[in-house]
Amino acid sequence: MNILFFGYWGANEGLSQATINPHLKILADFEKVNQILYVSIERKKEKEYQVPNHPKIKHLPFQSLNSVRFLSKFGDFIQLPFYLKKLIRKERIDLLMCRSSLAGGIGYWAHRLTGVPFTVESFEPHADYMAEHGIWSKTGISYRLQKHLEEKQKQEAFRLMPVTEKYKEKLINEGVNKKKVTVMPCTVDIEKFAFSDESRKKIRQELNIPSSAQVGIYVGKFGDIYWDKEAFQLFKSAFEYYQVFHLILLNPALKDFVISRSLEFGIPISNIHHWLVKHAEVPDYLSAADFAFSLHKPSKQSFAFSPIKNGEYWANGLPIISPDGIGDDSDIIRNENGGLIIENDLLINWSQLIKRNELPKNTLELAKKYRNLQTVSDIYTFILNEGLNY
Repeated sequence: MNILFFGYWGANEGLSQATINPHLKILADFEKVNQILYVSIERKKEKEYQVPNHPKIKHLPFQSLNSVRFLSKFGDFIQLPFYLKKLIRKERIDLLMCRSSLAGGIGYWAHRLTGVPFTVESFEPHADYMAEHGIWSKTGISYRLQKHLEEKQKQEAFRLMPVTEKYKEKLINEGVNKKKVTVMPCTVDIEKFAFSDESRKKIRQELNIPSSAQVGIYVGKFGDIYWDKEAFQLFKSAFEYYQVFHLILLNPALKDFVISRSLEFGIPISNIHHWLVKHAEVPDYLSAADFAFSLHKPSKQSFAFSPIKNGEYWANGLPIISPDGIGDDSDIIRNENGGLIIENDLLINWSQLIKRNELPKNTLELAKKYRNLQTVSDIYTFILNEGLNY
């Protein structure tokens, strides 16, 4: 079997590193898989690509370098279906696997051009989520096109893989054939993200953080679908509660932005450690922390999301501070002692947060139960051995 795996992000982006590379490795281990063509969309020039080195995996980056973002994305939707069609024909592809509903929209067109079956992992109501947060207008072309393509994916994909049980139920209630809907949460390599006492001491020493200090960490962005000022209000709350508190931000925001927000909320800049690291280095910084922030904006659509960072946090033994209404995770946090849910008015009862050194195994068990890569392997086993014949 020859597979074309299509991701919507650049190969070196964190989402690709976290959610695509592990899946490529799993697929390559199947004896019946002869070749995997991995197509990523590259919006900037890279010297090298961080893609699994495996004889079955061939990376084919699609260069989308128009400096105007709208034109770049519009060009993608025009060119990519025909690019994928060419690859499908030339390489005799048996299955097209798309990661995200954005990739699935392009995959749908490639399917229509070739007849090759396609799957969509991390299928989500992306159009409605973007409109709800004011990023897209419901009368705009981006929303209408994506919404249309999501409906086509529901009809034509031979398997949809939403990341939460809640969205699976909604899809079935909307009339999607339940036989083709399988939940595939955003899973993590638990061993890779395991806590390391050596890394904890090393990172704290490098950052001049006392061993007795409480440390929070946030791996994510600010604005759009994430909290911005609300995030800094939460950070301020931690600084006020703990006698000595440090914050690690692994975040692409500009330094000036973080400094400005910190000054606005009266947060000591000297205790904020802000930069962006390679995905492979994230576990070291997680080990240096005592708890983690997960700051997706709650909304009518957020029940459909499974933040990859939550699995990484849990695998490292970190309790999570999270808004309510985020996928299945908020209920897990509340019901299975996985951290704290933020109450109304952004209030947190910090005294209820169980410290890492008091409960190091509970969150690890949550990662094993809900975010284990074995889940992906089991789903792929079904698809490759039985699913194509359902």
